[in-house]
Amino acid sequence: MAKVALLIGVSEYESGLNPLPATIKDVEAMQRVLQNPEIGGFEVECLLNPDPLQMQTAIENLFLDSQRDDIVLLYFSGHGIKHDNGKLYFATKSTRKNEQGEPSRASTVPADFVHDIINDNRSRSRRQVIILDCCFSGAFSPDTKGEDDISLNFEKVQLGGEGRAVLTSSTSTQYSFESVYTKYLVQGIETGEADENHDGFISVNELHQYVQRKVQEDKYEMRPQIQSVIKEGFNIVLTKAPIHNREDIYKGIVKSWIRSDGQISNVGRAGLIEQQNRLEIEPDKATAIEAEVLKPHKDYLRRLDLYKTEFLRITQENNPTSEINHDELKRLQQELRLKNEDVDKINNRKISPIPPLKKIILYLPKINLLQYVVVGMIGIMIGYVFRQPPIANSCDKETYNLNDRISLGEEILLTQDKNPDKEAGVKAFLDGDCKTAIEKLNLYRKAEPTDPEALIYLNNAKARENGNRVKIAVSVPIGQSPNIAKEMLRGVAQAQDEVNNNNSGINGKALEVAIANDDNDPFTARNIAKAFVTDKNVLAVVGHHSSDVTKEAGKEYNSGELVAISPTSTSIQISNFSRYVFRTVPNDKLAAEKLAEYMVTNLQNKKAAVFYDFGSAYSESLKEEFAKAVKDKYGEVLETFDLSKLNFNANTAVKKAISQNIEVLMLIPNSITMDKVQEVVKEVKNNQKQLSLLGGDVLYSPKILGIWGKQFEGMVVTIPWNIDSNPKSNFVKNSKTLWKAPVSWQTATSYDATQAIIGALKINNTRNGIQKTLHSSSFSVNGATGKIQFSESGDRINNNIFLVKVQQKPGIDKYEFVPIP
Repeated sequence: MAKVALLIGVSEYESGLNPLPATIKDVEAMQRVLQNPEIGGFEVECLLNPDPLQMQTAIENLFLDSQRDDIVLLYFSGHGIKHDNGKLYFATKSTRKNEQGEPSRASTVPADFVHDIINDNRSRSRRQVIILDCCFSGAFSPDTKGEDDISLNFEKVQLGGEGRAVLTSSTSTQYSFESVYTKYLVQGIETGEADENHDGFISVNELHQYVQRKVQEDKYEMRPQIQSVIKEGFNIVLTKAPIHNREDIYKGIVKSWIRSDGQISNVGRAGLIEQQNRLEIEPDKATAIEAEVLKPHKDYLRRLDLYKTEFLRITQENNPTSEINHDELKRLQQELRLKNEDVDKINNRKISPIPPLKKIILYLPKINLLQYVVVGMIGIMIGYVFRQPPIANSCDKETYNLNDRISLGEEILLTQDKNPDKEAGVKAFLDGDCKTAIEKLNLYRKAEPTDPEALIYLNNAKARENGNRVKIAVSVPIGQSPNIAKEMLRGVAQAQDEVNNNNSGINGKALEVAIANDDNDPFTARNIAKAFVTDKNVLAVVGHHSSDVTKEAGKEYNSGELVAISPTSTSIQISNFSRYVFRTVPNDKLAAEKLAEYMVTNLQNKKAAVFYDFGSAYSESLKEEFAKAVKDKYGEVLETFDLSKLNFNANTAVKKAISQNIEVLMLIPNSITMDKVQEVVKEVKNNQKQLSLLGGDVLYSPKILGIWGKQFEGMVVTIPWNIDSNPKSNFVKNSKTLWKAPVSWQTATSYDATQAIIGALKINNTRNGIQKTLHSSSFSVNGATGKIQFSESGDRINNNIFLVKVQQKPGIDKYEFVPIP
């Protein structure tokens, strides 16, 4: 068996593509670990800055010269290009952009070529690993047709196959941060940290899991992916795991063998002896390490036993336990630092409260038949009197199975908002005990009134208890943007709470809401949309957040004929996208016109530069609409700067804008490039130039007012709603009562999306009926932002747009958004 690797790095390109100097260091680092005989043991060939023919020839030789038992590894670091045809191309040193501004495909290597080679009958190796450290987030032209015109599917590009694993640095719609992915690949191998099962070897899956975890820990906006098709792709062993700190490694192995009772089984003991030999740890030292590792577990069991003793004592003295005793036990649990699940096991044990009965049972062998009968009857009577009440199963059980992404109340998705009462309420909901769920969630709501997930679960439990209900769903970006997710959920929760508790439901039926976490990821959102379409009880959906995600999920809603109303997707591409996709937020055309009007009329400025994010549907849409609106008012956008470029330099960009006498900077980042906008504004201040700042609604953020307030002072942004625009409205009054705090525009538009669905449900509670109702010219309901009515395009009719400015609060060093009349 041979281990062969081809490492390709492309750092230099023709005009139009940014150089990537770090790719050469990436290749050198991969070569170092793979070629090391004590780690990888690969025969390594490095190919730097090849032209298309050189790259294709090297790839062909790599796979066609392989034998059946060989491990063949192909690594590529450079620009990955996703063309308008939906296919993937690897850039070479000859790659350039043509007159239309598109990369020339003739100067690239198509992924289809790699597919053809690895599936050639002459490619005998059945253990193939492909590692791609490049971006796959190129945008598609609006005119592109086809079912897969948003995300790149590796099965479609056909880089999957038997005994094969494909690892990528990010999803098809994300940018890869230069060197980050390869850095963690090398780190996981070189340190041995990727050896998660401590068997001395690192498999493809272990390496992927390690890199994915490190990327998440460091909060990079990229999501490494792995695909393996048939047989052992996930389990291909890549390298040995170097042994550095033997004692720390052994500690980790000991921890993995500790059972829930704090003991190590005989099987575990045999495994530890084998690891002692592998790591060359002396028996005495191993015993000392085990004692050190087991000490906190033994101490925890001691504390748990103390709690158990006190619980049994109270139960025997007072059955059932009183509220006072319950509070004392809760406090004891906190003092002893015990986990809820362990305490629940003790609390839920059936404890016999009548010790004298044991004496009777023990005495049975000494008495005659008549006495048996008498004692038996006495036992039955005692058992009836002291019987334990059954666990309340007061409502139906229902769960979703989609990697813990959808919940009706059986799972906490906002994991940062945990509390014993909330956890107990969710557990009760999962068990079908709605009475307890309602009790616990009510208690939690008194302590944490701002948590919308708890209010939705509370009303879901009431709906379940009622039995007569209708179901909708909401999908929000909990994983990527938890604060925005909460704002959206508050709008849905408020609408649900009002219709269920103040208006007797929807034609006598309570509204139930399923919550989904789509992480603002198109692929994840599409899977969630499929789940909602499959669940025929889901009659409509509120979501999703970004325009990219709404478009991708919208394909499923369209084919499945399920209405979705986005409260926050503003891209012009959403208009007329589907007869089943609506929105309650104004589109980018309206926002752009409002900002252009302010620029030309109020500021008396006519020259602008736009900082945007190439590949973001929202950012590109607002950029294009702003340029059109400025031109219509006889102004001009003289320059555009792509924040997503890896070599973007804020200082260079600002100086270029100043040199062209630009007066206004229009800032349209997305969540990934927000920090780059801050660098731009900082450079404006450093150059002591008074440039006016305008921005899209993404900049209406607490982050702007917090750490960046002084830098952004004077910036004007558009928003669909402002709490001060109608402070006496019922929505504002109710929101303050419900949440004990002001709410954002995302809450208002999410409330409106839910109100639109509620209004349609009252007229027709079928999927097609809801769609037809929303499109009807006679349909309208009142919402937080005004009258809700939809046009044929799915856009809202007569949307309002507000301008707000960042200003310092009088007398203090804090900032706020102030409405512009």
